Amino acid sequence: MALIACGCSSPYDDITPEFKQNPQPKQRYQLTLTIANAPGPFASVQGFMQFDVDTPECLPPPNANGGHLWPTPTETIPFAWTRVSDTEYTGVVYIDGMVDEDYYGRGLCRWKMMQARAALKATGAARETRFVPNIYSDKLAAQQAESTYLLKADYPRHPEAASEDPVNYGLTDRTKMAHLQDSELFVVTLTPKLAAP
Repeated sequence: MALIACGCSSPYDDITPEFKQNPQPKQRYQLTLTIANAPGPFASVQGFMQFDVDTPECLPPPNANGGHLWPTPTETIPFAWTRVSDTEYTGVVYIDGMVDEDYYGRGLCRWKMMQARAALKATGAARETRFVPNIYSDKLAAQQAESTYLLKADYPRHPEAASEDPVNYGLTDRTKMAHLQDSELFVVTLTPKLAAP
């Protein structure tokens, strides 16, 4: 009643606060993307970073969401790839891409960079397969390369694909594709290197 009487607002009234990107990130990494044994060219190469709130205790309690646990806030920040050659691109990503802040009035929400992804398409046209290799933040921080194995038959689009927007995430474990010959696959490798701030 006090809230109504004074015209005050609850910190949970705005269930979708405006999350802030860090305008001056310092923990930067250069990513090199290399393509081996490709079935054809990739005219469209995009980049995305995914950040999740890593401190669930800063989120509103379940009773502020109809008794359900509050969904983990996720933000996606695009980044650009620079073409070096038909088989190599470079881009810059950063771990500290979001601003840690008390967004809900329950304490500091800390963001964690979950992964960096590439999205490759043959020409960029609709209905083509989107090939999406990624690298998780632990490998990024350790400056360890990550290779993703992808099916050539899905390029530019698998003839039996039912989806309007087919996506192929590939696999990083080659042994899980042991039934396939190397000639049936191509490989995208993401190699991180600490960059100057």
